[in-house]
Amino acid sequence: MHDDTDHARVALPSPGTGSRDRSMALLTRRRFAGLPEQVQHARSFVALAVDGYTAADDAVLLTSEIASNAVLHTESGNGGFFEVSVYIGASFLRVEISDEGTSLESPVVRLLDLDAEQLPGGRGLAIVELCATRWGQSGDGSSGRVVWFELPCDGPALRRTGTRT
Repeated sequence: MHDDTDHARVALPSPGTGSRDRSMALLTRRRFAGLPEQVQHARSFVALAVDGYTAADDAVLLTSEIASNAVLHTESGNGGFFEVSVYIGASFLRVEISDEGTSLESPVVRLLDLDAEQLPGGRGLAIVELCATRWGQSGDGSSGRVVWFELPCDGPALRRTGTRT
């Protein structure tokens, strides 16, 4: 996962997307040290990349949840790294978080019980499930994993000046 060729491979849409156009362009990409404090920097990175887009707030929130999982639950958090890539399609925004996870198991989404008292944590993927139009993961179990999400996006929002960015 160290060059653009590999990233182009994992950025392809998942099977079953139908005939809709899923082409997308890379906006930006950055690697972060696998430390808890780097999640905040990943959020800021995505916020800057998608500033003005209609899905910006949700993109920052979901990036935080998935990057936190990468640091807490994979080898990324043991002196490793995670990488954030931001793509834009005709009608969607896609963020991919590449980590050093080796599990082939699909992430488990815990059901939220809004009436029960819950300990902090454990809600990240439920939030992703709730907010994202589509999300998933890819990887071969040996060289890392990519967890991605897509949000509907019509492009940059109108600025106060009335011009598009």
